[in-house]
Amino acid sequence: MTTISSFDCNMSTIKSLIGDAKLIAPIDGVWTNVSVRVFEDLVRRLAYGLMVRDYRRGDTVVFTGCKDEMKPFITTACKLAHINASFTDEADGRNIISSAEVEYLMTIGGTWSRKYKASVDRTITRLILGC
Repeated sequence: MTTISSFDCNMSTIKSLIGDAKLIAPIDGVWTNVSVRVFEDLVRRLAYGLMVRDYRRGDTVVFTGCKDEMKPFITTACKLAHINASFTDEADGRNIISSAEVEYLMTIGGTWSRKYKASVDRTITRLILGC
């Protein structure tokens, strides 16, 4: 039996999630190129923050004011949180997040990582195994 460590950074899994997009994530308010390990750490924090917001599995969350470079990062976090991301500047409803809130959600997610880490680890393992 092969054990997959949740601490191993898996480049192929991250690349399969984002495709050919660049690894860009917010660091100190600036969206910049990052390493795979930093991308995974930050995308996990956003996923945890989205889980804190208590969206239901399969919900669609509309992100407003996002530039194209932000979308792979946000979409990946949504996949790990089991929600769907939609991008538009005109949105009505309750599941709306502005691009300015992303870093706040990451901060919250960092605080709640213990509660949601196991769920995200299982999701990443399923992605690695192709389940």
